[in-house]
Amino acid sequence: MRDGAVAAIDVRDLTKVFGSGADRVRALDRVSLTIAPNEFFTLLGPSGCGKTTLLRLIAGFEQPSEGQIFLDGDDIAGRPPFKRPVNTVFQSYALFPHMTVAQNVAFGLEMQGWETARIGRRVAEMLELVRMETLGDRRPGQLSGGQQQRVALARALANAPRVLLLDEPLSALDFKLRKEMQVELKRLQRETGITFVFVTHDQEEALTMSDRVAVMSDGRVQQAGGPDEIYERPVNRFVADFIGETNFLPAEVAQRGARYRVPGGALLSGRDPHDHAEGAEVTLAVRPERVDLLPDGTAPGNATAADATVGEDVLAGRVAQVVYFGTDTLYILELDGVPGEFQVRVQNRQGAQAEFAVAARVGVRVDPRAVQVLVD
Repeated sequence: MRDGAVAAIDVRDLTKVFGSGADRVRALDRVSLTIAPNEFFTLLGPSGCGKTTLLRLIAGFEQPSEGQIFLDGDDIAGRPPFKRPVNTVFQSYALFPHMTVAQNVAFGLEMQGWETARIGRRVAEMLELVRMETLGDRRPGQLSGGQQQRVALARALANAPRVLLLDEPLSALDFKLRKEMQVELKRLQRETGITFVFVTHDQEEALTMSDRVAVMSDGRVQQAGGPDEIYERPVNRFVADFIGETNFLPAEVAQRGARYRVPGGALLSGRDPHDHAEGAEVTLAVRPERVDLLPDGTAPGNATAADATVGEDVLAGRVAQVVYFGTDTLYILELDGVPGEFQVRVQNRQGAQAEFAVAARVGVRVDPRAVQVLVD
């Protein structure tokens, strides 16, 4: 956010406690977040992490136990939902079945006392925006799931809220339609310039749609940043594990900030942002698509030579399983001396034929830029 700019949403030390005594649940624990104007911001995390509770607090459906919520610089804690310049799109869409599409979109405007002619123009604009201009006379029961979602979006956008809150609105759609609606939501946010706050447990949705992402767990924000930052530079094991696929390797610091010895004796290079001391036990995270598989003849095995060339660090093992995914092939390996599985994804540029068969000996070249040293 630009220096001096007022945040669209500024959450400060927000805490929400449900129940009391033995039934007391701390759903949010001193959460602080700043969301910029016109930003597509996603709250991402597993069920029960607090993301929907945070959304409901912003909407006004719940009130905080502690902390403050500012919208465009105004403290809105305590205001009822209808006095907040925000709208919410729910997972269920909540359309009125007895009304037409146009009547659903017009409903909120009628409640605000808009003139009939103005309502008609605005409804037409919104239906065109969501590409539903020819379906205004239909009822929700005559629409597909994706079309119903578009109507819910048109209704929520009709009165031009400063913030639109979206509570897992894509979860009920099939895979292909969900992909299409991801593109549509991003287009709508860009064209309207409204701040979107999107809640999901789907990490792919978060990465493809968002300007920034906040990864949540146990009522706290573990990390907030751009999708590339979250994916490439996770701050801890939870974030690395929740975002995408990750291999975790136990290791010992062999050379401070530079070299790490994994079980079996192999050495890997990488940068340590936490500056662990030599001899410290750490966890290395390596993405499956960031490594290269090598035929056994080129693998040095569990090389432990101190003069191993940076950028050519190689682990050794055997192929335990091969899974074809169409765009790529997943190789599940058993590395020499390393507990658990190690996954490698290889793009299928030459077709469907697997390059390495089950039981084949292979090497795994690990680029130092692919190694993330984590704090558990």
